[in-house]
Amino acid sequence: MKKTAYLTVLALFLFFISCGQWKVTTLNPKRLAFIKNGTAPGQVLIKMDEFGFEDLSVGMGVFDGKILSADNVLKRVQLLNSDGEAELVIGSIKNLDPKKVRAINFNFNNIGAVAMDDENNIYVQNRLNQAGAGARGGKADADSSPSYVLGFNKKGDLQYTLGQSGTPDTPFYQIESMIVDKKDRLFVVSRSYEMWNVYRFSGKKRNFYLTIGNQDFQEKDGKEVYRGRIENIMPYESGDTILITVAFYHELRLKYIKIYNYLVEERKLDKAILNIPDPKNVLFNFVNDKYLYFWNMTNNNVKFVICNLDGNIINNLQLNMKDKKSYYTKIIGDRTGRIFSYHVGRKGVEIIRWD
Repeated sequence: MKKTAYLTVLALFLFFISCGQWKVTTLNPKRLAFIKNGTAPGQVLIKMDEFGFEDLSVGMGVFDGKILSADNVLKRVQLLNSDGEAELVIGSIKNLDPKKVRAINFNFNNIGAVAMDDENNIYVQNRLNQAGAGARGGKADADSSPSYVLGFNKKGDLQYTLGQSGTPDTPFYQIESMIVDKKDRLFVVSRSYEMWNVYRFSGKKRNFYLTIGNQDFQEKDGKEVYRGRIENIMPYESGDTILITVAFYHELRLKYIKIYNYLVEERKLDKAILNIPDPKNVLFNFVNDKYLYFWNMTNNNVKFVICNLDGNIINNLQLNMKDKKSYYTKIIGDRTGRIFSYHVGRKGVEIIRWD
């Protein structure tokens, strides 16, 4: 009787643990804003020709319900409200009426990543022009172009220009992301070849720097050697720990993925907190310092697996994107777990919130 009761409890326990694995929540699109194709405040200029989409010259970010648009044709960054109306324009202000929108004249080169903190301070990656580059330098060229990070206050006034050391002496190379933690410290993650670099700034002062490479991650299983390759680096919201995802390969075959914590104050790599034997899932987002969102690469549907730091699957999300057709689509997430996407078409850019 006791054995039967034990097996029943065990079965129930395994059932509830596995519920998250099989649970699927479908998210449906809700239009957050539509940014028209044009030159007026609140619009972006999309590069088109008679054949259709010519070049990706626009980018979007959503921060606490507000939208940052980057336009490399008009050479400007705009802060838009949730209705898509311009509250601030930084960049070329030709033909803009200052009575209708706050406009700050600034000469950008090529605009890359953008970020914003809780005080509405805006950070813009400004890529330097290179000889022989096109309007955006071509994506591969633009990504590797040396660049600086410009810090603007909420009124659009330039406060400082950041290089690797804080002062604009040495530029960044291939910035992967810019993330602001809960203390409004800016993290800049960049890489070159097999080395990754993480910089943390309070204002224009750099207070942390990490350089780490693939050679730091090698494992042996008998005679077999598994070589690690860093796939992504994301800081915790606290800013005191950094999440590092590493894919391990045997020759050219992907074997497994491990996730590590790097402790900022101790300046050391901690042991792996998660081992993912199924390598088809790629990290998409890290939410509330608790939940990992992975792309689910099993089919053509857009799905995400959500798990906690113990590796337990909490939920599966599927985006109902069947009717979303555009020249270009990008899915983005914020640190609260909300998922957005923007879709570039002939008439403009549609920004979607997935509920």
